[in-house]
Amino acid sequence: MRSDKEKPIQIEANQVDIDDKNGISTYSGSVRLTQGSMRLLAQKIIVYSDDRKLSRVVATGNPALFSQRPDDSPGDVEAQAMKVDYSALDGVLTLTNQAKLAQGGNEFQGNRIEYETHNHIVRAMANEAGDQRVKVVIQPESLNEKKK
Repeated sequence: MRSDKEKPIQIEANQVDIDDKNGISTYSGSVRLTQGSMRLLAQKIIVYSDDRKLSRVVATGNPALFSQRPDDSPGDVEAQAMKVDYSALDGVLTLTNQAKLAQGGNEFQGNRIEYETHNHIVRAMANEAGDQRVKVVIQPESLNEKKK
């Protein structure tokens, strides 16, 4: 993940509007953003940059899909939500509305999920009305892991 920051950003979309003065680029129509192992698929992606350095990415879709391979990890982190907000500065991925996050068979679902990618910390929250609770699935250790 940390090494992804040093890779080029590639974006494909049906339309792009670039406001270079303010560091905002808006991509729409089946957007695909890649940077190293990071993949983001959405209907619309807004990229914020500061001095040509990526600072934040906000994606919306039905749902927007995110995946990335953490450093020293055999499995990808896969996420989806109606809104995906990734802060490149602090490595925080915020998923809002029908949010799901999975890695290695473990899954989190809720209205809002915050994932600190550098520290591997997950916070999941229900919606304010309380009618959509957080759901977590944690897989048992495999026999191979127990032997170590």
